[in-house]
Amino acid sequence: MSSLDIIYGLKGFSMNFGLERIEALMNYAGNPQNKLKTIHIAGTNGKGSTSRFIYGILKEHGLKVGLYTSPHLISFAERITVGENQINDFDLQRINDFFNKIVDKENIFRKIGIPSFFELTTAVCFQYFFEKKVDIAVIETGLGGRLDATNIIKKPLLSVITNISMDHKDILGNSLKKIALEKAGIIKKNSITLCGEKNKNIGRIIKDYALRFNSVYFSADAVKLVKKGIFYEYKGLDIGIKYIKIPNLALYQNHNLKLALFALEIIGKYYAKSLKFNLNEELIRNGVLKFKNEGRFEIIKYKNNDIVLDGAHNLDGIKKLTISLQKLFKKNNFIIIFAVMKDKDYKAILKRLSVLGGKIIFAGLNNERALDVKELKKISEDNNYFENVFSANNIKDAVETAFKIKNKDDIILICGSLYLIGEFKNCYKSITLGS
Repeated sequence: MSSLDIIYGLKGFSMNFGLERIEALMNYAGNPQNKLKTIHIAGTNGKGSTSRFIYGILKEHGLKVGLYTSPHLISFAERITVGENQINDFDLQRINDFFNKIVDKENIFRKIGIPSFFELTTAVCFQYFFEKKVDIAVIETGLGGRLDATNIIKKPLLSVITNISMDHKDILGNSLKKIALEKAGIIKKNSITLCGEKNKNIGRIIKDYALRFNSVYFSADAVKLVKKGIFYEYKGLDIGIKYIKIPNLALYQNHNLKLALFALEIIGKYYAKSLKFNLNEELIRNGVLKFKNEGRFEIIKYKNNDIVLDGAHNLDGIKKLTISLQKLFKKNNFIIIFAVMKDKDYKAILKRLSVLGGKIIFAGLNNERALDVKELKKISEDNNYFENVFSANNIKDAVETAFKIKNKDDIILICGSLYLIGEFKNCYKSITLGS
C-alpha cells in the first residue's frame, strides 16, 4: 500500500476549522509539538518557497531539519520531510494507526467530531518530527492561520507571514484586512514576527497585531536583495552576503529568498547558542543553489521542448507568473494549458492570463472542485481573451493537443492549479528537468 493510499484511509477526509479537535488529539498524544523548535510560516502565496529556502539553508548548515508543507503533487510523503528523506510508508501507517486508536478510544471525539484529513496529517507530522528529534521544524500553514491545524504551536522561534492577497474569501474573509488578521493569528505572545507583506496598509495591520501580543516585529523592508549581474547580494541588518545565485528563474522567488534570508538572520541573532547555529556565507550560497520547489516556475524538457509548470492558482500568483514569463520569454508566444478550482476568481485570472496572448487549452481535472472546461471556454470566447481556444478531457489530451498546434518558438505553460501540475507529473513521470 502506498503512502497516498494510507493517508486517504484516514478518517474524516473533510475540511474543518477550529483547533478543538487537533488540540484534543495532540493532548492525548502528549503534545509532541510543544517539544519542537519551530519556524511557523503563513501567507497567501510564497510560503512554500520561503519554507523550502529556509529548510535547505538550515540543512546545509548541518542541522537536522523537518519540513511540513502542502499540498503534494504526486505522493503524500512529499508533505513531511526530515533531512533528505520523505516519510516512509511504514512510519506513516504506524503513526496513522496510533492516532486512529486515540480517536476510536476517547469519548471526546464523539462530542467534538472526528479530526479532519489535514488535522490528522498535521498530527502525524508533529509526532514524526518529535520521534526523529529534529533540531528545528519548518511548518507551513495549510489555510489561513488562526484556525489552521498547525496553529497549536504554543511559541515558535519565529512566525513568518509572506504576503496577503485575496484567496479563499468564503473561508478567510472578503477583504484583505480580514485575511491579514486570519494569517496574523499564528503570532504568539512574547514571540518574534517577520512580515514580508509589501502593502504598507496591510503590513501595518500585521504589525499592530504583533505589537498587541508583545511580539518583536520585523518587516522585510528593512533588508534588501539586490541583483548584481547573474548574482544577488543580500544586505541584511547585520550581515551581507554576495554572489548568491538562484536556480529558479521566476522573478517572484527573489522576494521569497529575501524573506528566508532575513528569517535566518533573525534565527541566528536570537537562537545561535541554543541551536548551535551560526550563518556561514558559503553554506548559504550552497543551500540556495540546491533550492527546488516542484511546480513553481519549474521548466522541464519534453520532446526537446521547454514546458513551464507553475501552480499559480489565484490572481496575485498569476500576476507574478505573467510578469516573469514576459520578462524571460520576450520573443516567444505561449500555449497555455489551464484548469482552475470553482472557488477561485477565475474570470479575473483568465483576464490576467490573456496578457500573454496566444492559445489556451482548458483541461479537465479528476477533481470535483474543478471548474468545468465548457464554462471556462465560454468565458474566454465571450471576452475574446485568446486567439484560439481549445478544450481537452484530461492533461494527457491537453498536452497532445498543445504539440499538434504548436509553432516552433511557442512555449507551453501549464498553470492554474497544483492539482493540474500533479496530474501532469503523474502522467509524464519520465520527463527531465530543464536547464
